Amino acid sequence: ADCSSSCEAGSLLSTSHTKAHPPYASYNSRSAISAMVRIALLCASCAAARAYMMPAAPLSAHGAGVSTVRMEVGVETLPLMMPKQHSWMPKAEDIALASKKWYVVDADGLRLGRMASEIAKLLIGKHKESFTPGADVGDCVIVVNADKVIVTGSKRTDKFYRRHSGRPGGMKMETFDELQARIPERIVEKAIKGMLPKNSHGRELFRHLKVYKGPSHPHEAQTPESLTFGGLTSMPDSKVLDLAEPIGCPA
Repeated sequence: ADCSSSCEAGSLLSTSHTKAHPPYASYNSRSAISAMVRIALLCASCAAARAYMMPAAPLSAHGAGVSTVRMEVGVETLPLMMPKQHSWMPKAEDIALASKKWYVVDADGLRLGRMASEIAKLLIGKHKESFTPGADVGDCVIVVNADKVIVTGSKRTDKFYRRHSGRPGGMKMETFDELQARIPERIVEKAIKGMLPKNSHGRELFRHLKVYKGPSHPHEAQTPESLTFGGLTSMPDSKVLDLAEPIGCPA
């Protein structure tokens, strides 16, 4: 039924009820108002539905008794969310493990801190033009001969490594020499991990580091490239003090 005819029917219905039962005029007026409200809501919904419909297409010869309604044509492509953005972001193929290069570093005679900083740059990807903060665009690094890394000065006896079991009184401390004799890989791993981001991104980068205490490693299938460091990284300690008294020195 048409919306206008429904509204007229509702008004006639309310008038007839009011004349038939004059003692209950207040009750009938409330019911009539509620009926008119329902009819008004129905008319509003019909008008809203018509607003989203296109005019009906002309009937064809073979479908004279069927009315076809064409819906509104949608948007084919959405506009760019940030049209002025020119920053390059790495794609899935740029951060895939297959696209990473593998390097092998011989830690024999290298200084711990300077070697760790250079390896951290390779893991983060700062040596690449495609470096993006927060993106895994770095490479994989293998460190061999971790038991032959050196430190300068008196760090062999003055540098302490601490670990805790989680129970009261569970703190354990050991010097550089003691940990190098027990687990030399842990020294290199702790030094490099401390130079990576302290979040899930840094933990993901740390998985690309492989440290071994001997000269061999099980990653020959990746065909790693040998990488050497120069400068102070491979320079021996020039500030070693010999405090031993010379022979024949008078007291």
